[in-house]
Amino acid sequence: MVFVKSSPIIPLDKLRTDFKVEESIAQVINRKKAMYYSDFKKFVSFCEAEYRNQDFDSMEKYLHQLITVKGIKYSTFNRRAAGIKFYLSTVFNLEQTSLQKKRLQIIRQLYNTEEYLRLKPMRGVRAENQEEVIALINKFNTNNKSEIRKRAICYLNLITANRPSEMVRLKVSDIDLINRKVWVMLKKQGEMKEKSLTLECSLAIEKYIKAFKLNKNNYLVGSIDKWGNYKNKMISERSYNRLIHQWLGFPPYTFRKTQITSMYNKSADLVTIAKQSGHRSLQTITEHYIEVDCSEVEKYL
Repeated sequence: MVFVKSSPIIPLDKLRTDFKVEESIAQVINRKKAMYYSDFKKFVSFCEAEYRNQDFDSMEKYLHQLITVKGIKYSTFNRRAAGIKFYLSTVFNLEQTSLQKKRLQIIRQLYNTEEYLRLKPMRGVRAENQEEVIALINKFNTNNKSEIRKRAICYLNLITANRPSEMVRLKVSDIDLINRKVWVMLKKQGEMKEKSLTLECSLAIEKYIKAFKLNKNNYLVGSIDKWGNYKNKMISERSYNRLIHQWLGFPPYTFRKTQITSMYNKSADLVTIAKQSGHRSLQTITEHYIEVDCSEVEKYL
C-alpha cells in the first residue's frame, strides 16, 4: 500500500490575518499614491519629453530643472521630491543609492545660494493679536445654538493651534473636559498628540456638546444642514476653511499663527510651544511662525 503524504491544512484564521495585513498595507500605499499622484505625473511628463527612464537619476535632473528653470519655491521642491521618491521606491521598487541621495542634498543646497535664496522663505498668513481674536470669538457668546457651535469650534482651534486637517478629524471622545485636555490626530506626522485647553475653552465646548446632544462618537465640527441640524459627518478641509472665513473673516491658519506668536510673546520656550502646536521641528516654529516686531528689535540696538 502506498501512503500519500497529505498537505498541511492552513487555518482559516491565518489566511484572514494575512489578508487583513495586506489590505492595510495596500490602503496606506493607495492613499499616498493619490496624495502624490499630481507631483509624479509632472515628473513622468518631464521624462517623456526628454526620453528618460523614470528612475532616481532622472529625478535628480528634473528637480534641478525645477529650481534653475522653473524657479519653484523650496516647499514645493520638497513635496515634489517626496512624491517622486515614494513612487519610485514603493510603487516601482527602485532603490536610491547613497551617491544619489548625496547628490540630491547638494542640489537642494542651491536654495542657500544668493541666486535662489528668494525662493526659500515661506510667507503665510499673519498673526493677529490674541485678545482681539478672542473678542471676535466672544461675539458668539449667546444662547443661539448656531453661535454656541461657532464659539466652541473657534475657541478650540485658537487654543490648540490646530491645523484644519486636525480640526475636522476631532471627535468628542478625544476631549477630556475634566482635565482640560484633548487628543489631536496629527495627520501629517501620523500620531496622536495631547494638547491643553483653557477653562473658558472647555466651558464653551461643554456648552456646545450639550446644546447639540453630541455623543462620544460624533465629530466635534461635523456638518450642519440648512435647517441647523447636526450631522455626524467629517467635512473637508476646504469646507472648514470656508466656514472660518464666513464666521471671522480670516483663514483658520490665522488661529495657529496667532496662538504660537502669543505663547512666544508670553515667554514660552520653543519646546512648550511645540507641545501645544504639534510641531516636531523647533526650527520650523522660529522660521515660519514667530514674528518679532521691529520695535522689539530697536530696543536692543
